[in-house]
Amino acid sequence: MDPLAELPDADDFQALLAREELRRGRTNEQLAVAMLDIDGLRRLNREHGASAGTRVLRVCVTTLRSTLRAVDDLARVGPDEFAVLLHGTDARSAGIWADRFEDDLVAESFELVGGPVTCSIGIASPSDELNLIQAAAKAHRRMEVVQTMRKLRRMRDGGTGPA
Repeated sequence: MDPLAELPDADDFQALLAREELRRGRTNEQLAVAMLDIDGLRRLNREHGASAGTRVLRVCVTTLRSTLRAVDDLARVGPDEFAVLLHGTDARSAGIWADRFEDDLVAESFELVGGPVTCSIGIASPSDELNLIQAAAKAHRRMEVVQTMRKLRRMRDGGTGPA
């Protein structure tokens, strides 16, 4: 258990994926994996202090929890990364969830850090060719692509916005 976010950690999430992959083989349940990275959390910690970073992290967790159903699983898998397993959900529906989460997060007041906080999100679903653990890795790669695109856009626009 991650003590700061009060969530399962990366090892717990990997074990969950392994269990759910076995179960998926019996039930054929639709699943989607979302990997999220809080944009600019490291920079925010440097510029505003660890307490501001902790507040942002906790608001992100609260917002995540408010947008998820009781059947979905959430874990903190890195200092600024989260993983979500969405049950009974395909990748398209997971994208709708991700948009709603991002809107809710941006709507939060982050006066302490001078503006909105965003997340880079990647989503994937298992298939006949892709198991759940591989889908999580694919979602992570997609998240990294989103991060890179946002960083390049920020550089092009003169460095404004979350890092």
